[in-house]
Amino acid sequence: MANKSFEKTILFKHPQTKAELLIENQRLLHELEIVYQNMERILEESNKEKEIAYFELQKKFEAFENLYNELSKKENMLIHMEKLSSIGQFISELVHELRTPLHVISVQTQLSLIGHLPDEHKKQFQIIAESVAKMNNLIKHFSSMAYKGSEDFQVFNLNLIMAECLGTIEIIKPKRIKIEAHLSEEKLMVKGDPYPLQQIFFNLAKNAFDAMKKQGALLKVATLKINSNALKTPSDETGVYCQTENKWNAILEKTAEFACVSFADQGSGISNDEMTRVFQPFYTTKEKGQGTGLGLSIASDIAVRHGGNLALSSVLGQGTTFKLFLPIIME
Repeated sequence: MANKSFEKTILFKHPQTKAELLIENQRLLHELEIVYQNMERILEESNKEKEIAYFELQKKFEAFENLYNELSKKENMLIHMEKLSSIGQFISELVHELRTPLHVISVQTQLSLIGHLPDEHKKQFQIIAESVAKMNNLIKHFSSMAYKGSEDFQVFNLNLIMAECLGTIEIIKPKRIKIEAHLSEEKLMVKGDPYPLQQIFFNLAKNAFDAMKKQGALLKVATLKINSNALKTPSDETGVYCQTENKWNAILEKTAEFACVSFADQGSGISNDEMTRVFQPFYTTKEKGQGTGLGLSIASDIAVRHGGNLALSSVLGQGTTFKLFLPIIME
């Protein structure tokens, strides 16, 4: 069958002389060459079609993989949102239960201070009144975590708040750690709520303390004014932002200057994979029972609500730096 098929492709002639034989051989060789070239072309086209099909299949597989990853992320976000919703409900109920007895204590304390009491007793009641005020502020903070309504912002010098926080941080720091602070000589006027911003600073300080185990480790704290143009071009030290790129770029376009507060530790550092997840709710690099995984998530939420950003950069084995950026209010 193969020979008959081949004969159909190349028509044989039966030469009578030597000259005719040579001519016929040349003709056959030429036709064989044409057949070979056609077969080669068909094989090349077939291979190209296979390559194209493989490339298309690979693209579809990558698209499917990306879609699967996105769905997994959204599923995790929904789980986190459900957890946060439960926590928010719990906080609301807790706040309601605490406010009533605190109000009673506050009223009774104020009435006692009005009366005729020895100075020593008045001093004790004054301490109670101050403690109740602190508890009310704490409850207000928890309420702001559970409720994301409008907030009563004010304009203030961030350096003054930072200086006040540093006094407390110096008291609570472990003895093995040193703190080096450099506050800007310029006024850093920002608009916001000082109390939740203080919570960011305390949280960043605590994270730094937990990360630094060596004796004599240094935590550097600094404030400075920075032009928005310096933030528009990412550098090797930019790291990871809690804000999305589009939102942050929009903020940079309408803001001339920012107040920057940085906390730089000499801890063990954070890997690139961990850096992309540290602002997610309930994610923690600490051992079980050592952290809730909510600290940086809440800090990033506060930064965003203030129209700013929280940035993280880190090098394994060298340390981690957090930077809070808040828009400067022109006086």
